[in-house]
Amino acid sequence: MKIIIKKILLITVILINAFLLVACGNGSSGSSIRPNNDVNKRNGLDLYQQQNYFAATDWLVKAWAKDPSDAEVYVTLLDTWLQLGEITQVWKLLNESDLQSSEVKLIEAEMAEANQQCESAIDLTEDINPQLISSMWQNRYWTLLATCLTETKAHIKATQALVQKEAYTSDAFELKGLHNRIVENLIQVNEETLIFAIGDPVYDEMTMGWLEAAYVNFGADGVSGNNWLLQWPNHPAASYFLDLNQVNRQQKVAVLLPFSGRFSGVAKAVQKGMLTASIADIENQYDLIFYDTGSQGENVSSAWYTAQENRADLIIGPLDKNSITAVEQMPTPTIPVVLLNQSENNNYFQFTLSPEGEAEQAAEQMIKDGRKRVLIMAPNEPWGERMTTAFAQRLVDLGGQVVNNTYFQLEQNDYSAQLRQTLGLVESQLRAKNLQSFLKINLSSDEVVRSDIDAIFLAARPDFARLMVPQLKFHHAAEVPVYSTSHVFDGLNNEQHNRDLQGLRFALSPIELQTSDLFEVLPFDLNRVGGNKKLFALGYDAYQLITRLEWMSRVNTGLIDGLSGKVNLGRDGQFNRGLLWAQYNNGSIVALPQ
Repeated sequence: MKIIIKKILLITVILINAFLLVACGNGSSGSSIRPNNDVNKRNGLDLYQQQNYFAATDWLVKAWAKDPSDAEVYVTLLDTWLQLGEITQVWKLLNESDLQSSEVKLIEAEMAEANQQCESAIDLTEDINPQLISSMWQNRYWTLLATCLTETKAHIKATQALVQKEAYTSDAFELKGLHNRIVENLIQVNEETLIFAIGDPVYDEMTMGWLEAAYVNFGADGVSGNNWLLQWPNHPAASYFLDLNQVNRQQKVAVLLPFSGRFSGVAKAVQKGMLTASIADIENQYDLIFYDTGSQGENVSSAWYTAQENRADLIIGPLDKNSITAVEQMPTPTIPVVLLNQSENNNYFQFTLSPEGEAEQAAEQMIKDGRKRVLIMAPNEPWGERMTTAFAQRLVDLGGQVVNNTYFQLEQNDYSAQLRQTLGLVESQLRAKNLQSFLKINLSSDEVVRSDIDAIFLAARPDFARLMVPQLKFHHAAEVPVYSTSHVFDGLNNEQHNRDLQGLRFALSPIELQTSDLFEVLPFDLNRVGGNKKLFALGYDAYQLITRLEWMSRVNTGLIDGLSGKVNLGRDGQFNRGLLWAQYNNGSIVALPQ
């Protein structure tokens, strides 16, 4: 029995050795393709993982040539070409193979997005299950969706995509940018849409927290803010929309206005607007404390320091130029300040009824309307010069051209001579005379306005505008559109006088235009405002900004539909007012499409 076992073992060993010899002999020739391909693939994948795409291509191209059925090599080579910007190579490779995968679909979607075809990109991702792809591809999947959903105005879905992307974002700076994008999407969503979205099981818990934060108006009032915090104590939205140390405390707001002297009427109109907004604030979360800065700013220093000693949380004002100049010389306080007039000091927020800002909006509206070649007409005074400069700079920045600008003396009533020259009528008349002289015959000819202008910008107040507009029409410029600012507006009840302004287009704040829907949403009777409505609106909106100052400081696209316009905060710390546009028609005012 022992002898038989030994023989069997000996035969087995011999057979194994023989098999190994044959295998080694065959390995030197028959299996040469696979090891080489493995080296090409391994090196290509390693370099790809190191993001050394240029070096990776050589190895991956060789690996693909050896085995065109290798899906991993195919996807990696496609993405390598994509990362290098070799789009032609990507398309060529896509056409060479029928291999399909989620990664391939995503690459095609990224190419569509790069070509500004976001709807196609979204369609390409419909069959991708992000849970079945690696974390790197998941990150790219959510990045693509967030971008394209935002672009196609699917803001809630974009929010959800950005929330999912957060799992792949560890850098604090990138995370802050991600949260900014979430808020920028949410502020585009109307209340009705939010109501339908809240409670929808399709949204994950973190997304729902963002949606509810948006619905409670970003924590604008104490009660809803506290309720939201109880449910979402650690949610990132809290650091955006709620000052956790201030939710339960009525904040002190110091308001510095010139209640005595020549600006007292202005101050009282602003104060009336702020108090009206305060009364409408159901939670009454701000304690307004008013200080008189004096007729020439003589009390501004005392008011400035007293407000800080009384531990104000925010200063609004001052308003007049003398007080602003005095404040510019003082040490910057540690609390936020919202000036109500223009300043060269960028340490403060500025919320103003800036004439120059309106002139810039006139330039923007002209470009929007396709009017790029413009004549500027303005009164010969510092205000007219400032308006001309602001308008011209903005127009040129937007690709427009100032064909000519002319200043007019306000004390004149007849501008015929200047208008004939500015509008090119003199040259038109000379051309006709020269032609008659050359042909030796009498010709009937009409003077025509120069053909190289698309529109006229008129920097004017009501009296100057009522003189200028009829004279423009008399001098054959009736077909040239005339744009202006709200300074030409003189109320809704001057139809007889306003007939002279027929066709004039001008910017206007919502409180001045007084559309029917405005009466429906305001918590007070607009007819009882009286006085200077623009200043009332300035005060009313200044109060609204108190609740949103922190939010708008973080999110530059934050917007408030105010009585003075659509208010947003620029990166320079200045609040901008987006105005409405209207046109005079038979003495009445007609709102223009926005």
